[in-house]
Amino acid sequence: MSITPGRRTPRRRHATLVPMAALAAVALLAAGCGSSGGSSSGSSSTGSSSSSVSAANQLLDKYTARPTSITQTTPIKKAIPAGKKITFISCGVEACAIQGPILQQGAKTLGWTVTQVGTDGSPEKVQNAIQAAVRNGTNAIILNAADVTTLGKAIADAKAKGVQFVTCCSLAKQGSDVLFNTGTPEQNAPIGDILASKVVSQSGGKADTVYVNVSAFAILAAVGTEFEKKYKELCPSCKSAKIDIPLTSLGKDAPDRIVSYLRSHPSVNYVVLSESGSLGAGLPAALRAAGLNTKVKVIGQGGNQQTYQDVKSGQMGGVTPSSLYGYDYSMLDALARKWSGEPVLQTPPEFWFMTSSDVPAAATSGAAFPIVTDYQTQWAKLWGK
Repeated sequence: MSITPGRRTPRRRHATLVPMAALAAVALLAAGCGSSGGSSSGSSSTGSSSSSVSAANQLLDKYTARPTSITQTTPIKKAIPAGKKITFISCGVEACAIQGPILQQGAKTLGWTVTQVGTDGSPEKVQNAIQAAVRNGTNAIILNAADVTTLGKAIADAKAKGVQFVTCCSLAKQGSDVLFNTGTPEQNAPIGDILASKVVSQSGGKADTVYVNVSAFAILAAVGTEFEKKYKELCPSCKSAKIDIPLTSLGKDAPDRIVSYLRSHPSVNYVVLSESGSLGAGLPAALRAAGLNTKVKVIGQGGNQQTYQDVKSGQMGGVTPSSLYGYDYSMLDALARKWSGEPVLQTPPEFWFMTSSDVPAAATSGAAFPIVTDYQTQWAKLWGK
């Protein structure tokens, strides 16, 4: 997946674009800005197959249980040096800021310190923060959703002075642009499989689905592509279509656009959101007002406090939450491996399809929550701490 040159971070008014299961969250915030409209659709013949539903059930079963293990399994055998100084540059919205304490917690286990620097997310402010961190003697910089099209020179200058640069939820290339990147489009593609299996399973192979995308965010593309592929594979007879919501509609008339589509396509019974935090805001209320809430089921990836409250209350059928703790601890793990002289290993995020019966209390209160509850113990063991 390539990044689109010239596209930039949304301004603060788009702070509702919080973690995708995408971070997915943060990924949205820096993957690009700009908008495009229009829609595309396609459908297949009607009918259903019990074998398709069975296959969907088997796939979904892999993800409905909350994961109990982190995805990194290789211990660090060499000594990890203590006393390292990390600078975490926040992108200017809550979705980024809440990761600072997570990083500080993990760094403490390693004997490191993390300094959090707030910015408004603009390229100029982020570049200045990178330069200041280098001058202040930081050993590494963590910047979620690092955009190499606008920050490439600042990142390269930091690397030239021996400062390691790690990120998550970015289109940056690991090993060339940055030391480490997790939550990449390729890694998050299985979210499309999860969402497709949920629709086919729950509908009994009788789904008519609209996939709602925000094409301005290039990092979302892989999930949408995988959803379409797996959906057709699991249920060739199920109908599908895709609509695109312009960036300018987020936080404004996105629910109205979705409802308008549903009214003009009365056979649709499933809505799949490419990013639930932004696209789902106000959607349950709009569906109720249109009398569609009992007919149309909504699922998606990522989310925020309101999304999780909607899942808890049954107004949404479920979401794949972002692995915030997994992202942050894996970035620290990459630095630990680099500084201990061991190979930097890729660490994919944990995947979980969360439904009303298992929404963590922290999620509905607006706090960050781990996918794997005893993540600290497992990471500490890998680090020999």
